[in-house]
Amino acid sequence: MILALVAMFVSAPLLDAQYVRIGNSGALPPAGMTAPTVLQSSIALYTDDARTHGIEGTVTIEALIGEDGKIRSTRIMKGLGFGLDQAALTSVQAWVLSPATRDGLPVSVGAQMDVVFSLRSANAVRMGAGMSPPTVLQRVEPKYTAEAARTGLSGTVVLQAIIKSDGTVDVLRVVRGLPAGLTDSAIEAIKQWQFRPGQKDGQNADIALNIEVNFNIVKRNQ
Repeated sequence: MILALVAMFVSAPLLDAQYVRIGNSGALPPAGMTAPTVLQSSIALYTDDARTHGIEGTVTIEALIGEDGKIRSTRIMKGLGFGLDQAALTSVQAWVLSPATRDGLPVSVGAQMDVVFSLRSANAVRMGAGMSPPTVLQRVEPKYTAEAARTGLSGTVVLQAIIKSDGTVDVLRVVRGLPAGLTDSAIEAIKQWQFRPGQKDGQNADIALNIEVNFNIVKRNQ
């Protein structure tokens, strides 16, 4: 299962909102607005029924996120059935988010979040005895957001990811995130990394592991 983290945001209320794509879509958010950031997420587990039928795809959930970052309400916009819709809802309701801000002040927003179910990712193996770990061949450095730079925010984002047998990366979940858009920045950077794949029993394998992304601002005396 892969989490496509918060993708669309608007000011509440939902019914009257005109959605504006931000984050991974490449469009700009409304002036002065910073999207919520995922600080911690959980994996939506496959159901036996979905596995048996080979079901893969995306569950899209609409949510209202309060000024405290808590998810107030959720509903399925696009589902897959076979128990995966409820699994996605249960997962999203346990996420921890920082609130959206406008001009530095927390605001309530509506959001659409995609929970992507992939059997390949669900079947990835963890590192163990006799296995060789993936190694980084090419990395892209994450960018500071304007808000993070303004406040001097530093810290570490920890992501659980799948390093696939072809050396590409799928991000599964946020183990530990940072506000001010730094979680999304870390995810976008990691997605562009290239790896020499890890091996199990002498063969390239899909391997699940945690990746740390550090953000440090060097402050200079004026």
